[in-house]
Amino acid sequence: MIERVYLKEYVTFEEVELEFSEVELEFSKGLIVFTGPSGAGKSVLMRGILSIFGFFDINAKLSEAIVDNKLDLEKYGIEEDEVTIFRQIRKNKNRYFINNQAVSKKVVNKVAKEFIDYLSLREVDEFENENIVNLLDKMIREKEYYVKLEDYKSKYKKYKELKNKLEKINKEEKEAIEKIEFLKYEIDKIENISPKVGEFEELMSIKKDLSKIEKIKEKAYEIERIFEYENNVYEFLDMIEEDSEFFSNAMNELRIAIDKAQEKASYLESIDIEEVLNRLSNLQELIRRFGSIENSLEYLEEKKKELNLLENLSFEKENLQKEIKTLKKELINLAEYLHTKREEVAKKFEEKLNFYLKKLYMPDAKVVLEKDNLYNLGITKAKIIVNDIDINTISTGEFNRLRVALLASKLEYEEKEKTLFLDEIDANLSGEESMSVAEVLKYLSKKYQIFAISHQPQLASKANKHFLVTKKDNKSFVKELSKEERIEEIARIIGGKEKSQKAIAYAKEMLNIK
Repeated sequence: MIERVYLKEYVTFEEVELEFSEVELEFSKGLIVFTGPSGAGKSVLMRGILSIFGFFDINAKLSEAIVDNKLDLEKYGIEEDEVTIFRQIRKNKNRYFINNQAVSKKVVNKVAKEFIDYLSLREVDEFENENIVNLLDKMIREKEYYVKLEDYKSKYKKYKELKNKLEKINKEEKEAIEKIEFLKYEIDKIENISPKVGEFEELMSIKKDLSKIEKIKEKAYEIERIFEYENNVYEFLDMIEEDSEFFSNAMNELRIAIDKAQEKASYLESIDIEEVLNRLSNLQELIRRFGSIENSLEYLEEKKKELNLLENLSFEKENLQKEIKTLKKELINLAEYLHTKREEVAKKFEEKLNFYLKKLYMPDAKVVLEKDNLYNLGITKAKIIVNDIDINTISTGEFNRLRVALLASKLEYEEKEKTLFLDEIDANLSGEESMSVAEVLKYLSKKYQIFAISHQPQLASKANKHFLVTKKDNKSFVKELSKEERIEEIARIIGGKEKSQKAIAYAKEMLNIK
């Protein structure tokens, strides 16, 4: 439950500090009602409180709320404490904190939605199919049912994954023929060249050598003439009594070098220069496109794998269709079981709902279950109809009372204590109807902490805490009312500014004050 709220420099409120911890009575979480003249800032204040929890963008310089609910903060990486403190500070931009740890607004709202329900005007979420089906599931008290429900959810998740995979294959199949041709063309283009790592560098070296083969041959011929003077050198060395070994070694090395050059020249002359140039051109095209020969070979392998997958689509598709067919059959059997059990509790839920609708001076409602296509909760489609009229077309007053009846009907099945925010839930109602709403909300406060804005005396008279919102000189103020001040405020609501003795007497009667 929310124990304390603080707002500083928020719209027309300079400072708001509200304490709610005293509300908790022996069997009550508390009904907290805000009243005051139109335009004083009641809705603005409620939005401000909700903004602390990320439901709206906040305009306060500083805001804070202390909450005593047991929340699973560890999954968000937030340290837990005895109480949870939500704080927002505005410095250039809004910054959010939970237990002094900086978090995003999104995380704040996710945490808050675990214990806060905000029912805005004409909000129909609670009447959506899945919410009604989930409520029916909570009413079923059979272990076997929950085992089968979880089994269904698990199988349905797999079913959807397989369906998505099949859909992807069907889509790919339409494009496969054209894509297969393209892949084959790409593969053939690289395979026809059949590049090898290091080949390009080797051919470039050959090309370079081919460009100077004639010069090599010419120089080799000229150098060979040195051997004509070899004997003269030996004779000279003998004459001066020098060892000729160094000269002999040098001449042998020279002969070897000339032989190698001639062999290389002979090899190069056997090479087809046009073939080398064409090969280099093909390899250069691959390098330009892929960056390197290595990259082109990697691309080739990728395309071969892709081609293999596409050529095996029909086989994979056939297996998928068989698996989906088997799984669908299992899902339908499970869904039929779930639907039958839901039908059994739907009647009980309808009776409970109509019990509260009667208290709220509303006609009976019907909880209608129909079978539909498979979805994540089975085949059950549920809706609530009042007077054979769709809830989207009933009046605002009827709609709000229906929401109150729904809240009361699911009270005993709520697993967690929650805080409700209700914005003028008793709007457009007669006195008798307003009192019925007030009494049911009072009952709901056994399980919920309820924040409500009201312009009606009935709801104000049932409050555990009653706050008055006023406005003066374009500044708004909020204060908790004492017993005497509550009499004055309720009398104002009944009779307007000119509070008659009759209005005051009626206010005392509503508050059970003598």
